[in-house]
Amino acid sequence: MRALFAALLALCLAVPASAVEPQGDTGAHDPTLLIQGDHWFVFTTGKGVQRLESTDQGKTWRRLAPVFTQAPAWWAEAVPAHKGVDVWAPKVFQHRGRTWLLYSISTFGKNRSAIGLASSDKPDGGEWRDDGLVVASTATDNFNAIDPDLFVEGDGKLWMSYGSFWGGLRLTELSAATLHPIGSTRFIARSPAIEAPTIQRRGDWVYLFASYDLCCKGADSTYNVRVGRARSVTGPYLDRDGKDLMDAGGTQVLAASGARWKGPGHQDVVGDWLVHHAYDTTRGGKPHLRFKRLAWSDDGWPVVAQEE
Repeated sequence: MRALFAALLALCLAVPASAVEPQGDTGAHDPTLLIQGDHWFVFTTGKGVQRLESTDQGKTWRRLAPVFTQAPAWWAEAVPAHKGVDVWAPKVFQHRGRTWLLYSISTFGKNRSAIGLASSDKPDGGEWRDDGLVVASTATDNFNAIDPDLFVEGDGKLWMSYGSFWGGLRLTELSAATLHPIGSTRFIARSPAIEAPTIQRRGDWVYLFASYDLCCKGADSTYNVRVGRARSVTGPYLDRDGKDLMDAGGTQVLAASGARWKGPGHQDVVGDWLVHHAYDTTRGGKPHLRFKRLAWSDDGWPVVAQEE
């Protein structure tokens, strides 16, 4: 009995409860997180790219003005069916003294899409520079150029992963000078319903997090977060059972487990924080901002507390 109690206590310690329960204006879909001390920023899908700000380490949030008030001219050529300033799935990061934003423009269910780049001198700044097209896809391609993520390797190399459905998730190196692709592009994960890659290193392992199954159906969404790992950023990524993510592998990290929060997914990983959205059944199935703190098992796999 003593051994059983010790095992249960160790499990509880290894899976910490969510340390942040965000309050205030928390409406968000496809969030990406930037932490500057107590000052946290979340950029999300929405009109012009929505921006949220917290000055108390993520506890309370307010909404800032969007990044874009009008569409850059090149959007119409890259994605002719795109309308207005509806922008999806941004990734915010800092590089060479500026705040940068990778973002997606597309139309639902189509792969005529593009990933663009913008930058500002600070994340809450009012002036954002259009830095143009990074990568595009067309109807004849076997990939979808949305859902970008940026990973900086210890040697200073920059890698962008991206993708949604079609042939799966792709990886390309970016020039540190231009933040545009250099070299070859490869697929790193594939499944019938996979998108939103996030890559992070921990020790000798590189971890690829991704969202599986379906978003955007409110309380009926089936999104969940899975992971694989590799010795190199270029893969191959295997799950805990040794199954290749190119063969629909993936060890589940987060899924709906209670009555309130459904379809948790489109994660970003910053340090030991996993930020994502989930659909709140108490508020009409609308997506809201959620945080989980990552812990790690003895054999090096990420663990998070389940939703209540």
